[in-house]
Amino acid sequence: MEREAASLKQQYCSITVMNVISSLFSVASLSFCILLSVQTSEITDRVLDLETGHGEQIFHGVPSFSVDQFNSLIQERVDELLSQRSYENFSKIRIARQVSNTPDCNCPPVEGSLKDADS
Repeated sequence: MEREAASLKQQYCSITVMNVISSLFSVASLSFCILLSVQTSEITDRVLDLETGHGEQIFHGVPSFSVDQFNSLIQERVDELLSQRSYENFSKIRIARQVSNTPDCNCPPVEGSLKDADS
């Protein structure tokens, strides 16, 4: 009988501990959801301010830097990065193709022969 009472008491304690742990996880999840919703609303408000033009007030805090200067610096940097990525700056080295006289050659005609054909 004492064993059954001890077993029931141990079972009751383990159930209580599990309930407390699950309750703590529920409270932690709820607080995390509230935190995320607050942060999301703050981010949404900031994006809305930027879209409507009220976000310019953020940059006026720096006395030697205006929004127009900031925009021009950003545009210059974007142009620089785009020029680095493009292949306009690379020299184009072309080697004349060797045309064989075999019938299985699928090479396009040489540029010089195109000019001759057009004239």
